Amino acid sequence: MDYEYSVIGSIICNADTIPACDDVFAYKNYVFTIRKIGNHVGIRLRDSSADTSVSKNISEEDVTAVCKLLSEKYACTVSMRKGYEVYGNANVFNGGSDYEVIEEKWFSVEFDNGVAKNSVYLM
Repeated sequence: MDYEYSVIGSIICNADTIPACDDVFAYKNYVFTIRKIGNHVGIRLRDSSADTSVSKNISEEDVTAVCKLLSEKYACTVSMRKGYEVYGNANVFNGGSDYEVIEEKWFSVEFDNGVAKNSVYLM
């Protein structure tokens, strides 16, 4: 089985308020990449492709703080998720197996202009 950890999110605002090129946001020892793709603005905690220990070890309190700070900075709604997916063999209808997500757990938080909207665990 393989584990994939990530911290990802969305900034829901007028995409013109975000710089045209990739931007970074630093908090404590963490660096987040903010990226525009069309009208969508995404945020991701930087990990190396081979080592996702940063995403694994960041606390939910820090994810919440970053979400709040970005929501205040851009004066809009920001949602962020921290979690993991477990990949393994799953039986399929025809008797074979596929290598796919067999378990996942996510912590999700959302702020609108610095005011908390929700935070939940999703399984």
